[in-house]
Amino acid sequence: MKYKYIKRLFFLMTMSVFLGSCEKFLDTTPEDLRSPEQIFSTYSSTQNAMYGIYSYVRKSNPSSMPEMISTSDLDVAYTNVTTFDLGTWTASAAPYDKWNTFYQAIREANYFLQNLDKCPESELNSETREQWRAETRTLRAYFYAQLMRMYGPVILLGDELPDFTSIDMQRPRNSWDECVEWVTSEFMAMSNNNHLPIVEEGNDYARMSQAIALAYRARILLQSASDQFNGNPMYAGIRNPDGKVLFPTTKDPNKWKLARDAAEDVIKLGYYNLVKVNASNGAIDPYASYKSIFTTAKNKEMIFSYLSDDGYIDKRLAPSSIGGWGGGYNPTQEMVDLYAMNTGRYPIKGYLDADRNMPDIDSKSGYSEIGFTSFTHPIEKVQRSTFNMYVNREPRFYVSVLYGGISWFIPNKSSERIYVEMFKNGNNGSDASHNYFSTGYNMVKLAMPEYEASPTKNVQREVPYMRYAEILLNYVEASIEMGDLSNANLFKYWNMVRERAGLPNIEQAYPEALGNREKLIDLLRRERRIEFAFEGMSFYDNRRWLIAEQTEKGAIHGMNIKASGTRGSNSYPVDFFKRSVLEKRIFTPSYYLYPIPQNDLNKNFSLVQNYKW
Repeated sequence: MKYKYIKRLFFLMTMSVFLGSCEKFLDTTPEDLRSPEQIFSTYSSTQNAMYGIYSYVRKSNPSSMPEMISTSDLDVAYTNVTTFDLGTWTASAAPYDKWNTFYQAIREANYFLQNLDKCPESELNSETREQWRAETRTLRAYFYAQLMRMYGPVILLGDELPDFTSIDMQRPRNSWDECVEWVTSEFMAMSNNNHLPIVEEGNDYARMSQAIALAYRARILLQSASDQFNGNPMYAGIRNPDGKVLFPTTKDPNKWKLARDAAEDVIKLGYYNLVKVNASNGAIDPYASYKSIFTTAKNKEMIFSYLSDDGYIDKRLAPSSIGGWGGGYNPTQEMVDLYAMNTGRYPIKGYLDADRNMPDIDSKSGYSEIGFTSFTHPIEKVQRSTFNMYVNREPRFYVSVLYGGISWFIPNKSSERIYVEMFKNGNNGSDASHNYFSTGYNMVKLAMPEYEASPTKNVQREVPYMRYAEILLNYVEASIEMGDLSNANLFKYWNMVRERAGLPNIEQAYPEALGNREKLIDLLRRERRIEFAFEGMSFYDNRRWLIAEQTEKGAIHGMNIKASGTRGSNSYPVDFFKRSVLEKRIFTPSYYLYPIPQNDLNKNFSLVQNYKW
């Protein structure tokens, strides 16, 4: 039922009229009602129709999309994710498929646009009418952008209302460049539409705006400039039945300039900022700053966010020993390896074998995987004997990851914590509960301090669909790809992100990278994977960079959770701290794109399938 999603999306809005009238409407499609004149007869019913379109945004929430949970960043205990990671999915049964969901959203947007003017002027004044029209056009472009991220070239419908359930529905896919042109033109037009607010604040926070339109235009242009969609020979043979080529066959370097200019358009708005929290001495507190992105409501780093008013994510994060389902989102060793040292250098340069069993350690980083050191966790504030792998890492690591040998906060009891034992026989070991930390790590980044697992207490949080740090790093990436390595803004924007993270400037950490395009690209990609860890970005980044066969395939590691220890001893067995294979994952070249659902191919003979599906 769509109504429950709307309630959460606009939890800050006053909706007494909406709550009383929309449920019946949103349980039906427009065609189920007697006439559009009925749907668009009043201000309230017309507004409900628009909210029905917004509800599809909720259907792309993190727990229902592959990017949040199906990457080498995490091990997630869902059947669908296991199907995905182990390569047992097909075009007839693809986990988290959204083809029909987003096309239904587009169809409802078109229906709304075609019938909006049926609402009498006495009910809906012209200014509000035009704002709703602009919001709906922006939503429609957003759904196309989501489709293109997953499936590549799609079918552009314009303002039409085709019947996707009909065998008579025969439509070919448009080319990638046609899709990019149409969607970015819509976003650009809406970014210049004076009926649409530049940003939405207060009670209208999270509704479409000029700024959101500009930001999503920047994202799709970056995607279009990337290797996956810019002259990728792998897709050269994908053609419509009439021979029309769907993907660009030659690389266009100018696409990187378009991507950078689009990112700069968002920056020039002057509205967004990185969240920063100052310590008592006036310096930036990188721990509080990074955590506050997700715990501070309506902060100016969020461009578009998933507004959550339940405790679902926290329930999956909290240890089973305090009533949670600990084991829902477990960082992999590969993700832990990515985090920098506090010097700003990355400890693992790569791996000496294809299955990532043997890390290639940067001797200049100060990193070691041998022995233990007395170390005070900067957030826990307790000095413990700590495995050297976790000593002197960057602040984002300690904000984001719980590792073996530290405690988990007890919500609303700042002075109390529980020591988490992830080894065999431990209070959160595999034999203590079916909910356990499969990798020997747990994700803390999105956990809310006020959440209580038992009894469950709902919380309000923002999980980003897009935030300002992405725009800054988009600008940086495009500048490097253009070869504009002396661009002052390249380092300015990059170092803004690093400064907030408590790290030295990239030039200081890696002076040898200056002027070296390949080295800077590698460093930028590492920065993105860390900054947006567990936010779903790496799923698409690794694909558009065409490196997913290296990052997503083969052995995925964690610590040795099978090591036996003594419960209640406040210590871990030494054997726990060994790289251990969790599972062998499958990634084939076909997985760079989602398959078009087989059922749609069976009905629409003009629709061609993606590569190798």
